[in-house]
Amino acid sequence: MIQTLARVLFVACACAAGLAAVAQDANVTLPVADLERMLASAPMRIVTSEISRPKAKGDITLNADVAFGDQPPLRVKVRKAEPGADTFNNVPRYDLAAYELQKFFVDPPEYLVPPTALRMLPLGEVRRYSPDVERTFPGAEDVLVVVQYWLHDIMVIADVYDPGKFASDPVYARHIGQLNVLTYLVEHRDSNAGNFLIARGEPGQRVFSIDHGVAFASPDSDRGMLWKDLRVSRLPADTVARLRSITRQALEDRLAVVAQWQVVDGHYVAVKPGANFSRHRGVRRAGDQVQMGLRQSEIAQVERLLNRLLERVDRGEITTF
Repeated sequence: MIQTLARVLFVACACAAGLAAVAQDANVTLPVADLERMLASAPMRIVTSEISRPKAKGDITLNADVAFGDQPPLRVKVRKAEPGADTFNNVPRYDLAAYELQKFFVDPPEYLVPPTALRMLPLGEVRRYSPDVERTFPGAEDVLVVVQYWLHDIMVIADVYDPGKFASDPVYARHIGQLNVLTYLVEHRDSNAGNFLIARGEPGQRVFSIDHGVAFASPDSDRGMLWKDLRVSRLPADTVARLRSITRQALEDRLAVVAQWQVVDGHYVAVKPGANFSRHRGVRRAGDQVQMGLRQSEIAQVERLLNRLLERVDRGEITTF
């Protein structure tokens, strides 16, 4: 009887843990799959908008209430691309590549980068909120924008990494470890406090990375590079196990082409990503199509950094928990 009761309690606890794993939290209040679909392809209309950080000189990011289809307006971040979509600190393909890269070792309930997508919007629509905007590519009067889900219950603090809390709070330590893996693999070069956010609830606070414009093959910057290297000396064991399963081909399949559009009736329309137009370019054009993703050299660097991390684990320099 006692053994049977113990088994029942074990199953009940396991079920509860499973439900907790798929549930959303105070910051991400809708299922990630639904948010991805809405951000990427649902009809989109900006209802209201304001500059995200008005005191930051030159800030071009909009804090917007956006209606997707017939859904109530949703708060999102909207960041326009410059012509060509490949300028310093404004590389939309990097934002989406970082979002996709986390999927190799983090599940949706623990995502470090909020749901993110790339969209083409009519030039006239964007000019209502950003009068000086220009079309991103020849062939259509459209503007490429990064759209990212707006987190609801976060704090901006000087540094989301607290060594004392990392040592005493295993759930928080898990999130910080996962975050550091991502920032290391993308070579994050912008440690501005506003780029790293932490949830308000304690213990076990989630942490987030929301801006990856200065990452991957970006030049070094004076914005701070705290997160470019590994700051922690121990990582979640299951995260490391998942990192070991990543192959070069898997990186190519997910990151080489992250988005693609084709001109239809005078506008760029998203189409299913196809074969890579050029392994040596991040933004590619072929006829009436535009495609973007990581260059071959950028993917090779992710692989090199991944191998270095695993070598440090194997040497015992980084432990697991």
